[in-house]
Amino acid sequence: AAFVIYHERRNIFSRIAFPPRTGLPFLAAALAMYGLLALRVVPVPADYILTTTVLAIVLAWFAGFVVCYGVPAARAALFPLLLLLLLVPVPSPLMDNIISVLQRGSAEMTYQLFKLAGVPMFRDGVRFELPGVGIEVAAECSSIHSAWALFITGLLVAHMFLKSFRSKFCLSLLTVPVAMLTNAVRIVTIWFLGTKVDPGFLYGDLHRNGGILFSLISLSILMSCLYLLRKTERVAVKT
Repeated sequence: AAFVIYHERRNIFSRIAFPPRTGLPFLAAALAMYGLLALRVVPVPADYILTTTVLAIVLAWFAGFVVCYGVPAARAALFPLLLLLLLVPVPSPLMDNIISVLQRGSAEMTYQLFKLAGVPMFRDGVRFELPGVGIEVAAECSSIHSAWALFITGLLVAHMFLKSFRSKFCLSLLTVPVAMLTNAVRIVTIWFLGTKVDPGFLYGDLHRNGGILFSLISLSILMSCLYLLRKTERVAVKT
């Protein structure tokens, strides 16, 4: 967020105004919300305490920006300010649902890749019985961290290199299936190496620390999608 504000500083800070009455009520409400949560005046379920507290802090920062620089500057800096919402931890119940979706998606793409490779198998949900060794797309292997990082990267490059909202939304949305596909490629690759080359691949560094390598595949696919969307935008402008 700080980088985007710095990168777009001329556009943002050329619109500075100082009407504190516009932002002060918002700032007071955010600080009051934080105070009530910090003092446990308002009962909040345990799974949501950290989420609501950090949300109150981020809203206070947002309001502080409005107070210091005014509404026009805040409107120009809307994207980096909204980007700060990614600091808010996702509540555990919602996170469990997200991980479940990524698990099922990764399992489906893994199934399709094994099927494409002609590997005989028996599938039961996210478990696969395969020749040599069975595998499971566990919660730890759902690609939640790489998917989250790729989503943030998609938001950033879409904002910086695309113009239309439709293209930006499309690129950001594509990060989810791209993360699932890359995770499936990782699973299939490790299985093939572990059963055809060396069983150590099933438990070695590629399994435990190979995320960066496979993230490069995700970024390559994402950059290809970005290139196609930019090309589509140019064609739309010319027509």
